[in-house]
Amino acid sequence: MKIDEGIVMLEVAGTVPGMFIYPTVMWDSKNMVLVDVGYGGQLDTLKNAFNKEGVDFNKVNKVIITHQDLDHFGGLGDLVDASNNSIDVMTHEDDKPYIQGEKPLVRLNENFLNMLPEDRRNMVKQMYKNFRTVNVDTTLQDEEELDLVGGITVIHTPGHTPGHICLYHHPSKTLIVGDAMNIIDGTLQGPRKDILMEEDYRVALKSLKKLEKFDAENIITYHGGLYKNTNHQSINSLIKE
Repeated sequence: MKIDEGIVMLEVAGTVPGMFIYPTVMWDSKNMVLVDVGYGGQLDTLKNAFNKEGVDFNKVNKVIITHQDLDHFGGLGDLVDASNNSIDVMTHEDDKPYIQGEKPLVRLNENFLNMLPEDRRNMVKQMYKNFRTVNVDTTLQDEEELDLVGGITVIHTPGHTPGHICLYHHPSKTLIVGDAMNIIDGTLQGPRKDILMEEDYRVALKSLKKLEKFDAENIITYHGGLYKNTNHQSINSLIKE
């Protein structure tokens, strides 16, 4: 879906029937930036989503990973291998060691796994059994201004993971929020409490306050798609301490 000139939201079928994920592509005359890539084994599906939007997959030269969950970075190794370009892999410094395999992913933490029902715990263990680690080329920091595709502000929003980030694309007034927010029944919601430990959930809620200052007309959530923020809904209203 075209958001504005030089930015589209992709719709990619997930690994569960009926589920979709929504990576974002932004570009200018020099760079094409892909935000999140989906699971491993989904490269053809990702390419098809590019083709549907009339965007040339082969022009991607930078990938920003919002955080370390496999539905966001699991296909990164496949993409790097398939690309004709040298891909600059970018993520927040706090999630870099997880993506590179220097620390175990937070979803494999025993405390996290033990809070899940047995069937879901087994599903997560199986899902995360085999995955490719990838080297991160560029680490990002909170409030960093990226001189790319018209200007992007990095917003560190920990909670969902230690290095979770959101991005604000200035030309299109678009917030790309990863898993910091969700859309449920057409309504913008905060982080999902059912998939986070209590302490992490509280941190994720507090992180939303950092998004309030951005004059966002569009909000792209990874698991809900586009929310048209025409009335400029107060993101602070999502924070329930």
